[in-house]
Amino acid sequence: MDIIFVRHGVPDFSLADERCMTQLEKDYAPLDRAYLSELHQKLTNAVFDDAQAIICSPYTRALQTAEILNRRHGFELFVEHDLREWRADTAGGYISLAERDRRWHEYRELLKLRLPMSDERYEHVTALKARTMAVLERYRQYDKVIVVSHFNVFEALQGYQEQGLACGDSKIFRL
Repeated sequence: MDIIFVRHGVPDFSLADERCMTQLEKDYAPLDRAYLSELHQKLTNAVFDDAQAIICSPYTRALQTAEILNRRHGFELFVEHDLREWRADTAGGYISLAERDRRWHEYRELLKLRLPMSDERYEHVTALKARTMAVLERYRQYDKVIVVSHFNVFEALQGYQEQGLACGDSKIFRL
């Protein structure tokens, strides 16, 4: 199965720390309107034309991105809970963006060095990959799908990425 992996558009987290939002509340953040026309442009790529379905994270930023693709192509759209973002806090409480970033950098450094992850406060890459693969296995009947999700989901599938994947960008790989 060919996968066109699309990282969601640029989210607007401007209220997150101001309102001390929990991780769950942060996941409701919409796309940043200042970047919407750039996202629309990125999603006009002909690589999407022959896909058969869109499989999407349940987070607002991914859903809005998938909706833009779906409006253009009219593919069947599936929302999958386990394509969600890496969990910076397995307890689900409030952590500041600064603490989330600190954990993210620690997580990525361990991923880069291929070292075991022992901090139980955040989700480990093995768990992230396992839940993602379980979702994708259910769509093997398709030859080519679009997956709209998060950079850390992409990295769990493809390994550490030095260059990252910008919001709205896509990569194709075979599963």
